Amino acid sequence: MTAQVIPLVDPAPSEEDREALRDAITELHALITLDPILGVSAVRVYFVVNPTAKARIAASIDPADLGRRRTPSAYALVAYDFPFALHQLQATSSQLATERAKEVVCRSAGLQGEALRAAAEVTGLSMRAVSAFDAGALKSVFFPSTQETVIQLFRLELGQP
Repeated sequence: MTAQVIPLVDPAPSEEDREALRDAITELHALITLDPILGVSAVRVYFVVNPTAKARIAASIDPADLGRRRTPSAYALVAYDFPFALHQLQATSSQLATERAKEVVCRSAGLQGEALRAAAEVTGLSMRAVSAFDAGALKSVFFPSTQETVIQLFRLELGQP
């Protein structure tokens, strides 16, 4: 048997790859640091347990999505203040162009439901997304005079899904 030692050297990344990596890291940093500043956040989560308020939410849900399900114990309504989030991001990350910053803010909004789902699971709550609802109707009921946009709605129950 014979053996030969072959030195394996990672190829040096191209300038294009280095720039792409730097851009991705800049966006990741912006995304994960888009957090509350002095207790103020672009994300608002409203937990609705009041029967009257739950009925108003149920009225905004597409009947096909509502189906024959009973009214949940609670709803979680996730709203996002896009203009405020963009302001936060631009104030803390001057390296992102405005259009790119808008994309990062939209990604941040999309992550909110997953973060809430993980937190609900840890606390023993079952959370199911409502896929078809009238976001404008919910905004007019719960916060008509703000910039927030309803981005997600969830049914909450104690226990596993």
